[in-house]
Amino acid sequence: MSGELLVGAARHSLEPPLGLPAVGFVRQTHDVTGYGRFGLETTAIAIEQDDRRAVICGVDIVGIGEPEITLLLDRVAEATGAAPEAILLNWNHTHLAPIGGAWGGECAGPPEPERDARIRRFADVVQDKVVSVCRLAFDRLAPARPMWGVGCADIAVNRRERTAEGETILGWNPDGLVDDRITSVQFRRPDESVVATAVGFGCHPVTTGYDLLVYSADFPGPLRDLVRRTTGGEVVYLQGAGGNVLPKVAFTDSEDEAEAMGTRLAIEALHSLAGRYAYPRRMAYRPERSIMQISSYRRVPAEAGPVALAATMRRVNFPLLPHPSLEEVRAVREEWEAKLAEAQAAGTGTGGPARIAWWHLAWARKTEQALLDGSAATSREGRIHAIRIGDGVIVSGPGEVFSEIGMAVKERSPGRPTLYAGFTNGLIAYFATAAEYAYGGYEADYSCRGHGNPSHVAPECEQILVETGVRAAEKLFPEAEPWDAARGWTATGALPDPLPPDRLPHPGHA
Repeated sequence: MSGELLVGAARHSLEPPLGLPAVGFVRQTHDVTGYGRFGLETTAIAIEQDDRRAVICGVDIVGIGEPEITLLLDRVAEATGAAPEAILLNWNHTHLAPIGGAWGGECAGPPEPERDARIRRFADVVQDKVVSVCRLAFDRLAPARPMWGVGCADIAVNRRERTAEGETILGWNPDGLVDDRITSVQFRRPDESVVATAVGFGCHPVTTGYDLLVYSADFPGPLRDLVRRTTGGEVVYLQGAGGNVLPKVAFTDSEDEAEAMGTRLAIEALHSLAGRYAYPRRMAYRPERSIMQISSYRRVPAEAGPVALAATMRRVNFPLLPHPSLEEVRAVREEWEAKLAEAQAAGTGTGGPARIAWWHLAWARKTEQALLDGSAATSREGRIHAIRIGDGVIVSGPGEVFSEIGMAVKERSPGRPTLYAGFTNGLIAYFATAAEYAYGGYEADYSCRGHGNPSHVAPECEQILVETGVRAAEKLFPEAEPWDAARGWTATGALPDPLPPDRLPHPGHA
């Protein structure tokens, strides 16, 4: 066993056909009529060491849920030879993209057989391309080593705004915690040229708004473009714990703000990686003389130790809150049946008010039937993964995880640094902190209607995500001291120093 790390990367354009609905903004009045400046794609980084394989893949869609995600992960494992625990499929979550699977069908509006068939055909294309890009990345393996970097940008905000009337809406909550770190891992060849970079940041990609009827990757698109142009390598964007995070400038009517934000994030990622080496260097002394004695120093290769590569996965049951009563669900159904009929009578077609009405109505009908036949779920199963690469680790969550949850994992994880990837290998629910349930609002109250759950996930899911993620990471760092559970699992906002100082000590003159 050599222990040498091999890395490859690949990219596919998704190129949806025009005329499909973008599912992130339910209020949109029409299906997509054009293409934005920042196209949709799927990108993968493949890693191999001896008999171990891992793959990190980013996809520019809102998400893929069960049962399709299990089938897709099985297909990727079969196509690549990567172990199931070492596969991460991360959703960009741009709101200007079509459906990537059966999840989110309610967001497309009232059924239209011909259109719905086209939606399904393209979802199959997306999943085929995910399998293909992961396989292609493994066809390009070559020796490489990782280097981690952490930057910072005050460019996003906790979106759980409190109104004077005591409501919680989407806006700015400057008092709420938000993780402003950009965490990257870059893989370099022996000559320090770049194979690929994975960049993680937690924020809803909604600098673009509901008035745009184009496909767009939002800010991850220009982020990737700039990092590619600068490094010459591939780029995977990993959506982080952005469930309750917005860009400070959001919902605009152009892609200009997407370009500004993506550029800023790319610069921070590049800055965190610049001037450093994946292959170790040391300083060597060389005496010289001109008209005076000179001490000259050069970087020379140093011994490169093995790079740790390991992965683990834990299946978790996330409990749901008690279901609403049958009477409550019927009241919702009747309310939105009337509103759908009103929208259709007004000639609005399947967009705008009709889509909003169907979003509520489809949930109510499904939930009513599930309550009647006893099939309403009381929990949802999901996966939490950890992949160690060198001294750093990627920890995942299967949904729209709140920023504080990702921060809590980072505060306790043994990985230096820890990249938290929400929106990964599923899209179960919004995972709010337990403290936010008291404030209600979309994410902690009725977002279950968009995720196909009869009720919202329970407050204890916060600790389940944090504790399970930390313990999974600890399994990959047996040399580290485990986190003492008595110290709690809630984020403090005090993130640890992400990396040891990057210093070159004086070599001496011996």
